[in-house]
Amino acid sequence: MPKVKNLIKAYRERGLGDFMRFVLFKHQQFTKTRIHAAKSWYNKQIFLAQVVKAGPGLSIGPYETTIYRFGTGKIVVGKDVTIYTPVKITSSDHIFPDAIVEIGDRTRIGSYSKIIAAKKVLIGKDCLISSFVRIHDYNGHSLSPRKLDEPDVLRNRNHTPSDEVGEIIIGNNVWIGENAFIQRGVTIGDGSIVAENSVVIKDVPENVVVFGNPARVILWLDKEKNDK
Repeated sequence: MPKVKNLIKAYRERGLGDFMRFVLFKHQQFTKTRIHAAKSWYNKQIFLAQVVKAGPGLSIGPYETTIYRFGTGKIVVGKDVTIYTPVKITSSDHIFPDAIVEIGDRTRIGSYSKIIAAKKVLIGKDCLISSFVRIHDYNGHSLSPRKLDEPDVLRNRNHTPSDEVGEIIIGNNVWIGENAFIQRGVTIGDGSIVAENSVVIKDVPENVVVFGNPARVILWLDKEKNDK
């Protein structure tokens, strides 16, 4: 709550109605801050229960978070990582037993983002992952349509085959813009930027900006290469 001195000052400067609204607003701020702190603490405990290793300084927001580590899948988080909620992060061993999601030191994950690994998703240090970003190393179901007279192997009843899973490697100091989609088998080089709404389906070199669907290089951040 605001200090008594501030309350007295506010009462003198405002009418009774405005003063009461001022007090209610300050009370709401005070309560909201405490509730968010409690929810963040709770989310952090749930998160820590699912990860194999987490460095110090982990910060997690107050909103609902889906963190799942299925079977022998692993989730590893470095130090001083910030995760804005809600997010979804899963690592599942249903295709590869050593599936892993690894997030490097000081990286930030934006709200409503999804990181899904059936084999490997590695995110480097000092990365910025914006809101609504999707990073999936597999499609979830087979690409093959199969045959209608073989219902047991139709894509809605069958897992992704191992040859349709591809590791995703995101280098250090990478910035991925809002609503970007990083697809399986992609490596993004250090220092690069993926513009918002881009769909990345092939490797991205170091120190470039990519944009589009599919994403392509539109700018070299290395001045010498950009001038060529």
